[in-house]
Amino acid sequence: MKLLEVNNSRLLLHRNGSDVVNIQILTNIGSAVEEPALFGAAHFLEHMFFKGTEKRDAKQINRDANRIGGKLNAWTWFDQTVYHITALKERLDDAFEILCDLYQHATFPAGELEKEREVIISEMHRYDDDPSSYLADRAWPQFCANGIAHPVIGTEETVRALTRDQLVDFRERYYGGANVLVSVVGNVEEAAVIGAMERYFAYRPAADSMAVAQTAYRGGELALTRPEIQEARYSVLYSALPLHHPDATRQNVMTYCLGGDSAALLFERIREELGLCYGIYAGCARFNGFSVLEIATGCAPENLDRIHTETVQIIDRLCSERIDEDRLEMVKAALLSSLRMAAETSSGYNRIVALPILKGETENPYDRLNREIPEVTVDDVRTMAEQTFSAAALKATLVAV
Repeated sequence: MKLLEVNNSRLLLHRNGSDVVNIQILTNIGSAVEEPALFGAAHFLEHMFFKGTEKRDAKQINRDANRIGGKLNAWTWFDQTVYHITALKERLDDAFEILCDLYQHATFPAGELEKEREVIISEMHRYDDDPSSYLADRAWPQFCANGIAHPVIGTEETVRALTRDQLVDFRERYYGGANVLVSVVGNVEEAAVIGAMERYFAYRPAADSMAVAQTAYRGGELALTRPEIQEARYSVLYSALPLHHPDATRQNVMTYCLGGDSAALLFERIREELGLCYGIYAGCARFNGFSVLEIATGCAPENLDRIHTETVQIIDRLCSERIDEDRLEMVKAALLSSLRMAAETSSGYNRIVALPILKGETENPYDRLNREIPEVTVDDVRTMAEQTFSAAALKATLVAV
């Protein structure tokens, strides 16, 4: 893995043996910096980048990508926006040009903007129709005190009110300079990647990413109802360690012991032994300004209280007792297997390394994880559990009216 500077911009390059190449353009900005009137702006921009450039309309963008075997897409999250294409390695130059064209030369046609506004509202309604998304979109902002975790998609009111000028201003403010990283993984020559970067990715100055203050967390309970759902939803939120914390991997291993897969403590007890739900899982998510450990499941409404009681008891044991070595070895093997299987593909490896480098890591994240995961001990697991679960939690539930 090499980190280079080309055209005054950062270029991350990793050559593997794959016959497909994955290119990502990452921007160190997302919904967390939006003021209330701009809620949904970063996500709206993601849609509009695909709606036409100075040389292509929306149809031509998709057709040109398909012509080179390309899979073109993007995602927006609280502290990141990523545009990516995976294509045949021999079409590296074409793939680079298409991705850079939509990222740097989008024109935001007025007619397309109005159409896409309705598409986003439809997407919003689809999320609200899903009980797990409905609960998360309300529990996370409740847990994080300063509004930083508002839904990435925004609200129907803000999406309907956002103007083209506001979107253009948001792009001009943040989409350039040190906020951007271009990352390429595939069996391609370094000189070919550098040449494509020089031809197609022009440096654009921008303001630095806004410093996002670490949020305060609010415990308590959030009890929601809605009609016409059959399963209840259950979620418990704890604060997780922040980005780049030296103990983050230890916390991840502890969380996987608790709820990472079908051999985890929560699943074995609540699903397998008691049959109270189909599945129950736990995971950590870390962003600029806030980090969350979430335990979540769906169940029959009458099982909510029992599931919560069992969850608390399992957490208490994890804090007070050492797990056995065999369980820890299973967890570490599962995490290493998932990591290495993901790294077998160009897109998977890029997703492992590019975002941490964007966020300031200097060591290869793949190498670091391969080193840190085997080093975790049973004492580390108990220590991390004690530290994590001593903080206030938010219990959130959703049941039918």
